[in-house]
Amino acid sequence: MSQELTSARRALSRVSSDLKQGRHISAATAVRDGARLFGRVPMMRNESDEFITLLRNSCDALRYDREISKIFPLAITYTPGQEGALMELMNELIEALQLVSTEDAIRKHQEKKASELAKAREELEKGALDEARKTLAGITGEYEDDPALASDAGECFMYAGLYEDAAHYLGKAALLEPSAHLFNRLGIAFRKMSQFDKAEKHFLHALELESADSNLWFNLGRLYLDRKEWDKARKCGERALSLSPDFEEAAKLAAYAQKQSGGKA
Repeated sequence: MSQELTSARRALSRVSSDLKQGRHISAATAVRDGARLFGRVPMMRNESDEFITLLRNSCDALRYDREISKIFPLAITYTPGQEGALMELMNELIEALQLVSTEDAIRKHQEKKASELAKAREELEKGALDEARKTLAGITGEYEDDPALASDAGECFMYAGLYEDAAHYLGKAALLEPSAHLFNRLGIAFRKMSQFDKAEKHFLHALELESADSNLWFNLGRLYLDRKEWDKARKCGERALSLSPDFEEAAKLAAYAQKQSGGKA
């Protein structure tokens, strides 16, 4: 037990140092564990007095720490005999600190992703394709379970007209989190590469999820125009128009397809 007391004293004596180094959770944990130990371990009078002083000084250090005062509204005080209350207070403080730490970590991760995406866009604009591919492979590999990041990487390549690269990342995103939007973007990418069967498959997947989306019907109709399947193109244009009566491009698509098929409805 003496070793446990020694460890607790050492931890409490480091609270001020921990706070200066930004180790707020470690400091609060030392106070909590010290209060728990003091409440259950018999001590000599001089040991008890020393422990009380350590707990009070540690609480003072926590109370006047600027970072803690920003996020923790409760007064951090210690009264001998109220070790249970101090433990509860420290648990609340640790929870608040952990929340801030998590939010800060998330913010840093998001900033890193945004920075790497911006870097890749600049590289693509400069024509540095290999560098952009390396940048996006690196960041998506680091966050391989992030469908939004994979989708953003795909959109970088879509904007640059690199549809094969775009399909690779959009496909990864769709595997992680299937959506009509991603299947539609994949359909567009494959249509741009004249891979019409794959494009059709993905447009149909999108429509299975969002059958009332006029843009999806229009995109499928454009695919059928490319394949000169006039009747299918006309029907898709008409379906898009029925969902969005002011969709002028859909009306033009249906009319053109009908004309190419000989004017037969």
